[in-house]
Amino acid sequence: MSQELQQISNNVFLVKGSNNGRFPFSHSILIFSGSNEAVLIDTGCGIKILKKLKDLFHIYRIINSHTHPDHSAGNWFFQEDVESIEVPLQGFNTSGNILALSNRFTEPGEIAKYWRDHIPSIMGMKNCKPTQSFDNKSVFDFGEVTLLPIHTPGHTIDHYCFYEPDEKILFSFDIDLTSFGPWYGHRESSIPQFKNSIDKLMKLEVKTLVSSHKGIITRNIYGELANFYKRFDERSEKIRALLKDGIISIEQLVERKPIYGEFPYAEQILKFWEEQMIRKHVVEIQQKGEFLDIFL
Repeated sequence: MSQELQQISNNVFLVKGSNNGRFPFSHSILIFSGSNEAVLIDTGCGIKILKKLKDLFHIYRIINSHTHPDHSAGNWFFQEDVESIEVPLQGFNTSGNILALSNRFTEPGEIAKYWRDHIPSIMGMKNCKPTQSFDNKSVFDFGEVTLLPIHTPGHTIDHYCFYEPDEKILFSFDIDLTSFGPWYGHRESSIPQFKNSIDKLMKLEVKTLVSSHKGIITRNIYGELANFYKRFDERSEKIRALLKDGIISIEQLVERKPIYGEFPYAEQILKFWEEQMIRKHVVEIQQKGEFLDIFL
């Protein structure tokens, strides 16, 4: 198990997810409180790894940073053993409900059914109702470790980051600083909200940043956040160039794949998410008075 655990601070460890934490998995966070008692933040690291954790620790509390399955798929694995499963207030009503999540993360109908038929099985997800919610007024007190939830929508409406003020550790979850860049492919996602969330993090004093898909970052943190932010504008410029090149419809833009670049799996879903992100960029471009003939 030592190969999957990477120490962040005295009582806090990164649990390295399957596929090196890349989608459809993510890294988790283990907070060790002495003896074998532990809290687990996010459960998308893979069922095999969760089994190892369960064998080694008494995990008495599950917390999710947001309701994406690559962060919550394994909640059910601890359902009978933990005191609580805690999720953001903004996602509480859909958390752990595969039907509700399919409608929320795509749209009701054929695409939602496709999501239900593919995504849960890939991630090992089963229905599992949460027991409690938290918001940005909550405080997670684990004895020697205190985490402050920060509501950071844009990726999803219920996305939170956690801040440990003593050692200045920021758990940024899916503000993940990966090379792919920001992801905002749901109907509820928002580029302006995402930008505001990054701005909020830039104002914190951060010595260590922990990304759900990139791991532990200790160098050039603010530069990494700034580069992540710039990708919004870079994508808008790429889409603007396609529009100048004669592309006249959203469908044509999707086929050019300016964001994903390719659709290597679940093409129907990836195309839907590509379209959602493109639409958000086109709206921003049109708000500047450009390309008003593109039909949304």
